[in-house]
Amino acid sequence: MKSIRSRVLTKFFVMAFIIFGLSACAAAAPSTRTLDEDTLITPPGVIAAHGDWGIKFKKGTVVTLNENGEVLEGTLASSVRLPCVAGGPFYYTWIPYGGIELKPNRLLDFKAGTRVTFNGKGEVIKGTVTGNFIEIPVSQTDYIRLSDNTEVSFHENGMIATCTLNYKTYLRPVGWRQIMNVNNTSTELLPGLVQFRKETRLVLNDKCEVIKGTLNKDTKLLSPSGYIKVYEAGTTVEFDDKGVVVKAAKS
Repeated sequence: MKSIRSRVLTKFFVMAFIIFGLSACAAAAPSTRTLDEDTLITPPGVIAAHGDWGIKFKKGTVVTLNENGEVLEGTLASSVRLPCVAGGPFYYTWIPYGGIELKPNRLLDFKAGTRVTFNGKGEVIKGTVTGNFIEIPVSQTDYIRLSDNTEVSFHENGMIATCTLNYKTYLRPVGWRQIMNVNNTSTELLPGLVQFRKETRLVLNDKCEVIKGTLNKDTKLLSPSGYIKVYEAGTTVEFDDKGVVVKAAKS
C-alpha cells in the first residue's frame, strides 16, 4: 500500500513540476507587439534616464519585448547613440588639466528606420551604424574603420563579427600562421597579414581573425589541395578553422 501511495505521489510531483516549469517558461518567453505610434521603450538594464533621453521605435513596426516589457529588437524611429557590447577593448581619451581616462568605446550612432537588436544587458549586438567617421577598436592600439550605413554585429566578448570596411585594411585571416611570411616582399614585411578591399563585407571570429572577406590585391593563401596558391585581387575568400580557402569567388 505504501509503495502504491509513494508511486502516486511521485507521479503527482513530477507532473506538477513539469506544468510549473512549462508555465514559467511561457511567462518568460519574449512577446511581439505592433506599434500604433512612435513609442519610447527602454532596453534591458536601464534604471535611470535623464532629460529627453530615450529610444523611440517606429510606428507600424513590430518590436520584440522581454517578460518585463523591455525591448529586445525593434525599428528605430530616429537615429540614436547606443552602447554596443561592452566586453571589448578599451581606449584612452585625454581629459582636461592633464591625465587620461580609460573607458570602453561603447557608443555608436545607429540609423533611423533600421532594426536594432539588444542583449540582456541592453547593449546592441546587431544594428546599422551611421556616420562619417566610424571606428571600432579591436585591441588597445588597433581599430577597424567602417562605412556609413553598414550593418554590424558583435560577438559576446565585444569583438566585431560582421561589418563593411571603409578603407582597405590589413587583417589576419583564420589560420594565419600557415601563411606567416608567404606574402612578404622587399618593401612589406607583414607576418600573416592580408589586405582586404574597402566597401566589402567582412566576417570575423571573436579574435578579429577574418573568416570571409574580399582581397584587395593578389594574395598567396593555402588552397584546399594543401599548397600555396595565388588568389586574384577582388576574389571573395572564405577560410576554414585551419586557414584553408574553402570557397573563392571572383567579384
